[in-house]
Amino acid sequence: MANMKGIYKRGLAVLFLACLLLGTMMVQAVIQAQSYGRLINYVGIVRGATQRLVKLELQRQESSEIIQYIDSIIEELTGAKGPYDLPAPQDEQYQEDLLEMERMWGQVQEHIYAYRMGEEEEAEMLALSEAFFEQANDTVFSAEEYSVRKNRTLLGVCVALLGVVAVIWLLIFWSASRKILFLENTNKELNELARKDPMTGAYQIEAFKEEAQKLLDTGADKKYAVLYTDFTDFKYMNDVFGYTYGDSILRQYGEILGESLREGEIYGRVSADHFVILMYYKEKGEAASRQRKADQRIIKFMHNSYDKQSVPTCCGICCAEDVVETLLIDNLIDNANFARKTVKNGTNPNYVYYNESIRIRLREEKNVESRMLSALENHEFTVYYQPKVELKTGRIACAEALVRWKTSDGAVISPDYFIPVFERKFLIGQLDQYVFEEVCRWLKSLLDQGREVLPVSVNVSRLQFYDLDFVSRYVEIRDKYQIPPRLLEIEFTESMVFDKEELLIQIVKQLKKEGFSCSIDDFGKGYSSLSLLKSIPIDVLKIDRLFFVESEDKGKDAAVIEGIIDLVKRFHIQTVAEGIETWEQVEYLKHIGCDFVQGYVYYRPMPEEEFEQLLEQQ
Repeated sequence: MANMKGIYKRGLAVLFLACLLLGTMMVQAVIQAQSYGRLINYVGIVRGATQRLVKLELQRQESSEIIQYIDSIIEELTGAKGPYDLPAPQDEQYQEDLLEMERMWGQVQEHIYAYRMGEEEEAEMLALSEAFFEQANDTVFSAEEYSVRKNRTLLGVCVALLGVVAVIWLLIFWSASRKILFLENTNKELNELARKDPMTGAYQIEAFKEEAQKLLDTGADKKYAVLYTDFTDFKYMNDVFGYTYGDSILRQYGEILGESLREGEIYGRVSADHFVILMYYKEKGEAASRQRKADQRIIKFMHNSYDKQSVPTCCGICCAEDVVETLLIDNLIDNANFARKTVKNGTNPNYVYYNESIRIRLREEKNVESRMLSALENHEFTVYYQPKVELKTGRIACAEALVRWKTSDGAVISPDYFIPVFERKFLIGQLDQYVFEEVCRWLKSLLDQGREVLPVSVNVSRLQFYDLDFVSRYVEIRDKYQIPPRLLEIEFTESMVFDKEELLIQIVKQLKKEGFSCSIDDFGKGYSSLSLLKSIPIDVLKIDRLFFVESEDKGKDAAVIEGIIDLVKRFHIQTVAEGIETWEQVEYLKHIGCDFVQGYVYYRPMPEEEFEQLLEQQ
């Protein structure tokens, strides 16, 4: 790698020198062409002026000024310094023709003076004039031929040098391409390692969901099942034998699960001793049978380790064919987990398939959670606004709409509590639309009152993007309240990109066509890829607060942030830094060209009444 780097640097140096030489030679060629053109021009002047002179003399109009003019040109052509800056080509034919022309010019002058004295006949003058004209022509042609030869030689050298430059450039391009390919492959490997649990080798849960969903989407010819497994009392092993031994069990279990998988199957670690597996089967019983063999191996490992102590595993299995809902990995995991819990509470053997009875229990759970639906109907959810401050002006330029659950008894429930439930129960789309309509209603009230109105961004969940009517529904709500499109921005999280990038691009283009602004939220929280910015026509990139948390290497963090901002500016994308809490961060972001800041350093999320007052004060 170091050798390639040296070659690359030397190649750049040679390319620079070659380009410099090529440029110098091209300039020289232009200057030389100009000088030779001037030479040919002045030899032609001598030829024409002599004809003019003889004609005037024959008309008895003496023209000593023309004689002096021709003399000055011929003197400079033959090597004397003069005002015309004429070159003196060292070409044998040209010098021979030039000397003959100089000699004949002397004869012409003698005949002119003789003609003036009446000692010369007109016919002799004309004959000599014609002979001089022919010689001057020969001199012009000699100069032209010499000029062509020199320019052709110089052109050949330039072409050869240009070929050298092209070869060097191709070599550098080839070297750089190999380096880029190497870096891309290394980056992929590092990303893959970052997505896996270092202890067990299993995918971390979010990465597992991403990969599993891809397999579900593309594996229509396979029968898939999700298994959710853990140990019945792993805490006992940690408490009795220590966490080091507990970790060794998890490490061994991860290795066993990995070895038991076939191509097209994956496994992940949810947390602690909880694992999920996506496998395919021909007969349903195959899933439990295969998992039982893997679990027997880990039990044997524990049995042979300490005092023959071991704890059994419990596993819930959800077959995709038993699910009536859309095949979303979250749904399958929840179902498998619910089946596993029936093992935990002692109502089933160690391997339980999600079935009709479990589905009924889930339906009962859904009824318990129906409070969420009634809360939507009773407008118990309220919208808070968190301002975004433009760093150039220090003024509020826009805001983000955030939802809070304010129950009938006045308690405010944090979104961290209810948002995951809405997502798990696939009600998040209804909540998104509820918030969007509340924002439109509020903007309409401000517009009707003639008050200041700033753009507002609203979040949408990944489930919205799977809804084919999503865009038309939002347009319908917007137009219902007659809100100008410039006042609404749609935010979606970075993680959506990795679900279905092509679908996301299609949706974003539809939103842009309808006049909405679009932004990526939480950039950097997941598995960021700057290459996606060239594919998705967004207007705003929100950099996740993760980048602004204190770390051991501030220099690297700063380099990443500055690199992101510098790149997206080239794509004409505005940047918003989220979660900013100190003025030191504000000054730094202002210095590196970030556009907006959102965070507690300026404002916390606030109810619409408080936000209205803030806007009036501004």
